[in-house]
Amino acid sequence: MKRTQIREWIAGYLLILPIIAIIGTFIIYPIVASVYYSFTNYNPLRQMEYKNTFNLQDQLEQYLLVFNMKGLNTQHLLSQFDPVDFIQTQLGIKIDTSQKSAIKKYFDSKKLIDDFVSMKTNERINGTELFSRYMTKDKNMFAGYIPTWVGFQNFLHMINDNLFWTTLWNSVFFAIVVTPVQTFLALILAVAVNQKIKGIKFFKLSFYIPSVTSSAAISMLFMLLYSKPGLINRILGFIGIPPINWLSNTSTALPAVMAMNVWTTAGYFMIVFLAGLQNIPKDLIEASELDGAIGWTRFWKIIMPLLRPQISYVVTLGLIGTLQVFDQIYFLIQNQQNYTTAMYIYVNAFNYNQMGYASAIAVFFLAFIMILTLIQRRFVKEESYF
Repeated sequence: MKRTQIREWIAGYLLILPIIAIIGTFIIYPIVASVYYSFTNYNPLRQMEYKNTFNLQDQLEQYLLVFNMKGLNTQHLLSQFDPVDFIQTQLGIKIDTSQKSAIKKYFDSKKLIDDFVSMKTNERINGTELFSRYMTKDKNMFAGYIPTWVGFQNFLHMINDNLFWTTLWNSVFFAIVVTPVQTFLALILAVAVNQKIKGIKFFKLSFYIPSVTSSAAISMLFMLLYSKPGLINRILGFIGIPPINWLSNTSTALPAVMAMNVWTTAGYFMIVFLAGLQNIPKDLIEASELDGAIGWTRFWKIIMPLLRPQISYVVTLGLIGTLQVFDQIYFLIQNQQNYTTAMYIYVNAFNYNQMGYASAIAVFFLAFIMILTLIQRRFVKEESYF
């Protein structure tokens, strides 16, 4: 019996091993890496400093102003060569104080100049190979870029960053407005398409298409609609309202994106509610009609309690999705005052190359979303009344 259980245990884990590997690679590792980088001054551009290749012969010729390799005086070249200056200014590799001291003590400049004169440096190498070849000691200091540990400095900077608090409020405002609106709209649409009328399949498809359409394509479409000569301003012009620059105005940009987000997500959540509606026993509905529960009374007293699992699911996903909204902000928002936290993380990581600070914001935001989700699930129970 034990052998059978062990075999089943091994077989089960072998079956789920690919999923574990994918989750570990794309979810767990990035989270752990973000937590580590949040305590450092990690700069992604510096990651490539030791990996970028260069022709060492050409770099030395430019640095030493050598135009003819014949009759070179090794001692004269050596007197002109400063390894620290060469590495920083000519090769563009940033080094800290301890690395400078190690280079001054252990960099074999004579060997490098001898190789240069004999043309042995006429090859493409990277920074790591250069230090490995010409450092007599402490080669491990130059194996690659290692970010400096700064402790809680990134988190303290985040506390004093006014733009961070602005983006956090934008994310919260986005979530508390969009989540209930899209949930209510999805429920109304589900009730509507659950009716037995002609052409209902067309309406189901029409409502659902936006949720499966590319976010980039939808964003470009709404960019045209929200532009000054766009359709929305033309319609408003008929009733005497002047054109509005919806996406450039800080007071209208975020609400405009909210409206688009509701339109694109309501169709997906409609399908969730529709599945819940179709799962309600017909006998229960017929019994409620016999008891006089019709119209809004039946909807609020019978249908809504039975849809609590779907409501909890939709609100949870909606809350997480709206807090994390990024792509629509990236395509449409032009002013930093309207950025959400996800967009601010991206800007710091890839525009300002402050990956350590971006990781600190991401770690805080992850904890913030988890806490809000737990609070929401405490108040919106999954269990139905029946």
